[in-house]
Amino acid sequence: MPTARIQKDDHALLAEIAERRGMQHQQVLHEALELYDRHTFLDELNASFAQLRENKPLWEEELAERELWDNTLNDGSSE
Repeated sequence: MPTARIQKDDHALLAEIAERRGMQHQQVLHEALELYDRHTFLDELNASFAQLRENKPLWEEELAERELWDNTLNDGSSE
């Protein structure tokens, strides 16, 4: 099994969280990494949309495409 060195303060925090939640250290780290990954993904996505909004022609194209997709919801299907 691979190992990783962490700072003493981080290890203490990890142990505290694990004890408080009744989890193994490995489980706490797994959840933390998943949350970090989601967080950074959303940060990058938000930055990309902010950049897109700054480009008026491309942003208007995006909005027009969204409107086309919204119209597909009115196609008479039950879903």
